[in-house]
Amino acid sequence: MNSIYFAYGSNMNFEQMQTRCPGSVFLMPATLKHWRYFINSNGYAGIKKEDNSETLGCLWQLNETHWQALDHYEGVREGCYRRSQLKVITEENKTGETVTAYLSNDESYGVPSKHYQSGVLQGAYQVGLPVHYISKLESWATGYSLESEK
Repeated sequence: MNSIYFAYGSNMNFEQMQTRCPGSVFLMPATLKHWRYFINSNGYAGIKKEDNSETLGCLWQLNETHWQALDHYEGVREGCYRRSQLKVITEENKTGETVTAYLSNDESYGVPSKHYQSGVLQGAYQVGLPVHYISKLESWATGYSLESEK
């Protein structure tokens, strides 16, 4: 069974996704309204519900083997992340489409490693996110700041 996954952190990165989920197919950029990007206390990307915010990312087509690999990578069994059904907007579907995303169970703020941050930024460029949003992602390099709110 194939299904659609919304990535907003390091899983936007083409090379990393081909390593984790060989054969996964990049579909297009997508927007998640009323959710805000952050880096959790473990140094990884998360999103949390917040009015008047949006998280940009991309959609991947995955099969069951890919989901198993991502569940392992995201630490689902260990309670680090959980799968959730969320509605995203794309250029093709302005009314929204329900897809699966991973939500961090750790909503405390932290600082990403340079390696992790680099992978997120490279992925953001690869999927074609706008420069203003990439600047927001860059602002998390040293942890939470007021720039992250803009």
